[in-house]
Amino acid sequence: MGTRWIVEGKVNDRWPINTRSNVGEVFPDVVTPLSYHYGILAAEKAWRDTYAKLGIKTRGDFDSDEPVIVGLFAGYAYLNLSYLRISGVRAPGSSAEAIDNAFFADRNPPPYQPSDGDKSLVSSLRILRSVLSALNTDSPPPVVADSYRRVADFEAARPSLDASDEELLAFMDSFPSAFEAVYGNHMESSGLAGIVAGILADAATAAGEPGLVTHLMGAAGDVVSAQYSQALYQVARTVRSTPSLAAAFDAGVSGVLGRVADDPEATEFLSQFDGFISQHGHRGPNDWELSARTWENTPELALAAIDSMRRAEHDLDPSIRLVRNTEQRQAAIAKIRPQLKGLDARNFDKAVASIPFWAQAREATRDRAIRFVNPLKQVFRELVRRAAERGGDPEPTHVALLTREDLPRYLANPPSLMDTITERAALYKRYSAIEPPFFITSQDDVPTIEDMEANQTPPSAPALLGEVLTGQAGSSGVAIGQARVILDPSEADQLQPGEILVAPITDPAWTPLFLPAAAVVVNVGALMSHAVIVARELGIPCVVSVEGATERIKTGTVLEVDGTAGTVTLVES
Repeated sequence: MGTRWIVEGKVNDRWPINTRSNVGEVFPDVVTPLSYHYGILAAEKAWRDTYAKLGIKTRGDFDSDEPVIVGLFAGYAYLNLSYLRISGVRAPGSSAEAIDNAFFADRNPPPYQPSDGDKSLVSSLRILRSVLSALNTDSPPPVVADSYRRVADFEAARPSLDASDEELLAFMDSFPSAFEAVYGNHMESSGLAGIVAGILADAATAAGEPGLVTHLMGAAGDVVSAQYSQALYQVARTVRSTPSLAAAFDAGVSGVLGRVADDPEATEFLSQFDGFISQHGHRGPNDWELSARTWENTPELALAAIDSMRRAEHDLDPSIRLVRNTEQRQAAIAKIRPQLKGLDARNFDKAVASIPFWAQAREATRDRAIRFVNPLKQVFRELVRRAAERGGDPEPTHVALLTREDLPRYLANPPSLMDTITERAALYKRYSAIEPPFFITSQDDVPTIEDMEANQTPPSAPALLGEVLTGQAGSSGVAIGQARVILDPSEADQLQPGEILVAPITDPAWTPLFLPAAAVVVNVGALMSHAVIVARELGIPCVVSVEGATERIKTGTVLEVDGTAGTVTLVES
């Protein structure tokens, strides 16, 4: 039979195609059972409710409450491509292919196969109303303000960290129902952003210039996830201009805060860094995971990015580079607009005007949804700390391998479940060492750990001098520089200013690395991927969906990255 993960989903017969595309950016690692219980189950309900609100979901789409849109297979999170394409199938003027281009273009997904019940006139009319409203957007959508309010309320409701175990556990249990609304806001803004982006992609294709969609998207301005880089850059400038701080960083990122704590010249730096943590400390790698590192609980992640930025010899202010983006966007509009007629032309004009607001909203509501998780993480880590003092495991990820049913018993008597934790931690290590299937399309496709260990493909052959690796155009422009392959954002201090960042995925913890980079190349991604949106904001070229980039490209190789054509050329070894 083989060994399966602690929690396992079931492939839905009607909506069978599940993919790691897109979700790999936000759940790059193995999903713990507690994250599944507190997060994914609530996300599934919120997603369905939001799609009903937008008109996408119809009665009969699902025959049970079992998760379908967000699945957990082989230890990893998957998105249901079959169902998410339905927003394009049912939206007037859109298509399944448009949704693929916006969110799921990597790895050539299986083609859409129409089925009875996919199309719905009632659904199309309701979606049309939602799309027309989205196209007429000329200010931040209301979901953004609503998310900020809900986060503030939830943070205020968090008990003091010296409350009893029972009070803290009760707060954790209050999370799923409260989370649904703020996650629903993110799904609403993401869904409408994808449809509006699809209109632009279709217009560029109809005009015979599909690559120009990267210019049309341009920089949205005031995107939350780009603010992390800009805020840290201001801190880096302080470090660079203060000799004692620079010397402290020269000695290494580890322990730097302690080394400068009594330095009178470090007052401004410490104030800036504390402000950054207060505003953005909830973010970090794999930040939907309950047990994940954040800039708040693991400040070395942010300090490593500062260390990279402070070495830059030139001004990293993105406003200098964004002038070019604005010019390119206007040129692309001038080239495409005359090729469109009637309703297509009017919708194109509205899409061009509204896409900045939807790109901003998508990132802002995502940021707030993760901020909403932060009090849960704080409470969980406090419970882990207490249990460790009574003979439990001090590693949050290991404790998160317990189920919700296990957790109260563990808190009452930590040693009683240590054998279980040890066994599951060993299994977690095995799952973390493998690459799960990119697509799962039937229950028979769901592998055991033994299947995956036996079938791991060997590393891809290194790319050759002159070879052109193709991906998807993300952020326009061309850059030439040496590659720096980074597999974890904690390695940020290895990135030298002007190098090209080559990364497996890029969630918000990676964005401070974008600013000193000349360009970004990512293994996965699509038009509305996080990496693409942030790269546009910072004015740097970006190519996503370059399969095996981190394996095939070696650090030190000189690359030419064309973010408009979606190509990465090896110029010099």
